[in-house]
Amino acid sequence: MSKKSSSQVKEIFRILDSDQSGFIEEDELKYFLQRFECRARVLTATEAKTFLAAADLDGDGKIGAEEFQEMVHS
Repeated sequence: MSKKSSSQVKEIFRILDSDQSGFIEEDELKYFLQRFECRARVLTATEAKTFLAAADLDGDGKIGAEEFQEMVHS
């Protein structure tokens, strides 16, 4: 995904943000990651929090659009 344009990354973020809150919360992240691969297992709460923390630069417990952009392009 790192080769996606800024507008493409914004569209991906919009899709992942299923409740259109402006953030990707833990449940949305778990839902996406579980369906990313057809044989994927359900993540544990610890695994989901670890994934979330990797992109949650401000520590608010969710991934904002700018954090998502930075994660994708890093």
